[in-house]
Amino acid sequence: MESLLCFAVVVVPIAIIGWQLYETRQAVATTTVDSPYEPAQVAQIIRDAFGGPRAVLWTTTGGPGTINMRRRGVRGGITMSIDIEPLSGGGTRVDMWASGTVVYFGFLVNFAGVVNRRKRAIARRLTAELAAGHTA
Repeated sequence: MESLLCFAVVVVPIAIIGWQLYETRQAVATTTVDSPYEPAQVAQIIRDAFGGPRAVLWTTTGGPGTINMRRRGVRGGITMSIDIEPLSGGGTRVDMWASGTVVYFGFLVNFAGVVNRRKRAIARRLTAELAAGHTA
């Protein structure tokens, strides 16, 4: 029993740090989604992804993207930047990444997980909008 407790005391913190490193890496990496929609339609879909109950948690801010949203939090939170660029053959390319981060202990990013969840939600919305458009 004592060895199990010692194992847990060592493994649990390592697992938590490992998960945070993974979340941090995913948040700052650029996620790209191509959409057949016009840039104005894509911008509206993205703004809707930050609306509703989430509007309390996110605020518009300055940054390098076309749309920049900052998560309200300790030390200013994390900023998610989204670039919306028209493609030459029609449609739009959307790039999403964490542009403004708060770092703890040199490697942990504040609210990296929420950026990852928003990136996935936006990608799903653009994909769901596409699927809904083809079935209608």
